[in-house]
Amino acid sequence: MCRKKKKEPKSLFVQESVRDPIWMSPKGILLVYDITNYQSFENLEDWLSVVKKVNEESETQPLVALVGNKIDLEHLRTVKADKHLRFCQENGLSSYFVSAKTGDSVFLCFQRVAAEILGIKLNKADMEQSQRVVKADIVNYSQEPVSRTINPPRSSMCAIQ
Repeated sequence: MCRKKKKEPKSLFVQESVRDPIWMSPKGILLVYDITNYQSFENLEDWLSVVKKVNEESETQPLVALVGNKIDLEHLRTVKADKHLRFCQENGLSSYFVSAKTGDSVFLCFQRVAAEILGIKLNKADMEQSQRVVKADIVNYSQEPVSRTINPPRSSMCAIQ
């Protein structure tokens, strides 16, 4: 007789070590997934249940933010932004999109999470200051004069008899 082994959740190793000091009263937790890997998004359910289990007896709940990484690979995206936003709304999570590779919005994500934890309201200038300026080289094509051919006026003669 052969029994099918029950598949273990990918986050089992975390569940076994929930007594680790790293889990003791965190103020903020970032759940990061790869927007080009749908499986990483599906694993969020497991990770979120671990977060809830660890903090169920805590007096204060940590701020939990969902971070979609690799926005520099938008053309390879497998997790749609509306799915990300719906998951955040259903679970009461803050929402961010970043690119760890290019650094796009990484600082802003941490700044906003820290501000939310500390109860600080960021103004527009604070948030714009942390936005990365995109630099682009300007190509200076040589401006050669365009020669125009001037066609002599055509003359036509019409005779009606």
